[in-house]
Amino acid sequence: MYWPQDDAWYTGTVGDTGSDGLTHIAYEDGDKEDLDMSKERYEVLPAAVQEVTGWDAALQERWRGELGDSSLTELAVQMQGAALGGKTVGNYRPKARAFMAFCEAEGRQWLPATGATVRLYIAHMLDKGTVQASNMQPYLSAINNYHEDMGFPGPARGRAISRAVKGMARLQVQAAEAAGEEQTVRTWLPARHVSAVHAHGLGLEPVGRAATELLRACTYVVFAFVTFGRLETGVSMRREHISITGDDISVVLHKEKGRGHVRLRRRLTIPAAGLAGLVQLLQHWQQVRDTCWGHRPVTGSEVQGSYWRLPWEQGKLQSAQANGWVQLALGRLGCVPPEGGHFSGHSTRKGACTCARAVGAALEKCCFLGGWSQLSSAIHSYIDPAAVPDEHMEKYFGWTTPRWRQQQQRQPGTEQCA
Repeated sequence: MYWPQDDAWYTGTVGDTGSDGLTHIAYEDGDKEDLDMSKERYEVLPAAVQEVTGWDAALQERWRGELGDSSLTELAVQMQGAALGGKTVGNYRPKARAFMAFCEAEGRQWLPATGATVRLYIAHMLDKGTVQASNMQPYLSAINNYHEDMGFPGPARGRAISRAVKGMARLQVQAAEAAGEEQTVRTWLPARHVSAVHAHGLGLEPVGRAATELLRACTYVVFAFVTFGRLETGVSMRREHISITGDDISVVLHKEKGRGHVRLRRRLTIPAAGLAGLVQLLQHWQQVRDTCWGHRPVTGSEVQGSYWRLPWEQGKLQSAQANGWVQLALGRLGCVPPEGGHFSGHSTRKGACTCARAVGAALEKCCFLGGWSQLSSAIHSYIDPAAVPDEHMEKYFGWTTPRWRQQQQRQPGTEQCA
């Protein structure tokens, strides 16, 4: 199944079609949904590929053979299998199977595959036109991981592969230009737009579903902005992960990319005094949310505990839904991106980095707030160094600067520690 919001394909099993015409799809990563297949983009995998043993199952058999007969074998297999998070495996498996399907159709060996076969696969992806070159790395990583886990060198790396992906990108740009298509880029979200959304959310008195969903969208935009939030981190928030005590707003980052193996979750503490109106907006949303849930029987603690879910919504919230919330809030207020750009859920993260740096936040503090390693170079792609600081940036990120702390200490009645 192709998900346009993620620009990616996911493997699942087709179930029954109901009287409403919707077909049940059970994805390999555990998600489920009912779809009108006539409106969806999908491909049926060849039978030979459908019968391929699942990635994790194949690895478990290999590990058992290596470990031999021991009372600790099953525990060791479980331990090695837990190294990759469930979401990572869920993302890699369909991509690895898509490569297998290509090899089956072309009559080429997929395990072990050669670099030449991978280059042909990249050409195949270019010909299909469903994946941009900028999104090819997860497909190549899936191929490499599968090979290396099975004891073979990863064939999807090296100079020839890099040149193939670069050539794919160039040809896609040329094709788009020839077709007269405008190239769009993900744009960082200016603090002035967040400020407008913030004020609108505070003034909302939700009556009905549409108004309630708009309040949620406004609250999410502000919350994701001030917490440098990744989409999956914000969407997965539960009611107990956000607390307001005294002068602080405490946020437990329950789910962060690359930290599934760490038992202790990070906690962000944001001074309420440094973010005027944030406490009021969060409390406004929480009251409306709790009232909505109070009007119907609770069907499960997990559903009720979701910070963003509303009672009339079904299934697990997906990160792609956050894109819709951002576009809903900004669209309602007429906040438009610069020509050639577009706002998405990722714009809040880019906007936070850019605005915080513009007002003088240290790069190390931005790395901590955004969950990047202190040595990571990735953060630089999130920062527009040409951004000019303004009062709205200062409103949301002034508290991250040394001068804000100094100003707080100079206020009457503030005691300084010796």
